Amino acid sequence: MKQRLALAVALGFAVAALPALPARADAIRDGEWHLRYLNVAEANQSSRGEGVTVAIVDRGVDPAHDDLAGAVLDPVFVGRGDRPLPSDQPSPSGAPVPGDALGADPDGHGTALAGTVAGHGHGNGRVDGVIGVAPGAKVLPVVLDTPADRRPGPDDLAAGIELAISHRAAVIVVGYSVAASDRLAQAIRDARAADAIVVAADGDQPGHEFEPYPAAYDGVLAAIPLTRAGDVRVRSTSGRRLGLGVPGVQIMTTNSGNRYRVDDGSASPGLLAGAVALVRSAYPDARAGEIVRRLTLTAVDAGPKGVDPEYGLGRLDLVQALTRRLPPPSPSPSVSAASAGVSPVAAPVAPLPRPRSRGEYGWLLGLPLLAVIAGLACYAGLAERRIRRSARDEVDSVGVQS
Repeated sequence: MKQRLALAVALGFAVAALPALPARADAIRDGEWHLRYLNVAEANQSSRGEGVTVAIVDRGVDPAHDDLAGAVLDPVFVGRGDRPLPSDQPSPSGAPVPGDALGADPDGHGTALAGTVAGHGHGNGRVDGVIGVAPGAKVLPVVLDTPADRRPGPDDLAAGIELAISHRAAVIVVGYSVAASDRLAQAIRDARAADAIVVAADGDQPGHEFEPYPAAYDGVLAAIPLTRAGDVRVRSTSGRRLGLGVPGVQIMTTNSGNRYRVDDGSASPGLLAGAVALVRSAYPDARAGEIVRRLTLTAVDAGPKGVDPEYGLGRLDLVQALTRRLPPPSPSPSVSAASAGVSPVAAPVAPLPRPRSRGEYGWLLGLPLLAVIAGLACYAGLAERRIRRSARDEVDSVGVQS
């Protein structure tokens, strides 16, 4: 009896010592390899993105998806503000109205970005479905009024960014790469002035041409798609001065209609936007330039040393961006601050020591110097006398010999 009791106690301790395992994980969660690559679970112990609004400039987001329920704010519509278009009225562009015109996503592109940013899973313990990088953040759909068969143009994106700024979004994600335009460049400058961080796509699938804007504009965080091995997947013409490498192949994420999709490349901006949301939530008093500085200084250098046109500033290191203690900014502009268009915060310079007061007897401090000068003068005089005396004796001795 005693032996059985001892065995039972030993087994109990052994079971208690085993690490805790999740109840179960479905195929969708297992397919999110990028979560492990970015160490999202560890990063979420420091921040989950609470209190941060991420605007997704796209054709809409499906708010009814199980993995996004409660995370999607009421959409705003380019050209219509907060007012949805009645379903019996055509859009200004003549495009068909998607669904009930409440911001439903016709092609799933915006919903895919939303899942990578703020997906929170579903089911008991939310162990099923998609988990985003910042599951505590909120998504603001900024709905573009463009036909489903036409990619948004630069002025479409500019209008979306302007609307996101007016709704005070802290992070603005653009999942398209387009040509340059004056209005788009101005919208980026306005976002910087409003302390918002714009994250944009920089490349998609290999072999497909893409325009480098808005990723190539100063101050925009470019999402560089990487392979599972951490290699650059698409070459770029943007320069990637402020680019960060994030997973960009076979990204499992949400799709419209409460479905899922495996995305190649275009979901990368959502992952980087989620990272920005985590850091903004962890450092709520930090300005945009400080957030960008933290992300860039903690990135893992890749490719040629330093900033390069392929890997940009390196691969995103999410945990280090959240936890590393950084030195204060130097007085000279850093790459991140200059590129972000934010004046760097100069480190305080220690004042020069004030000279001590010499007081009433301060003149005495000069006596040792005067003594030295006087000694040198005496020495010089004596030396001159010796030289003259030696010369005279030499002349006299020559005269005697002759």
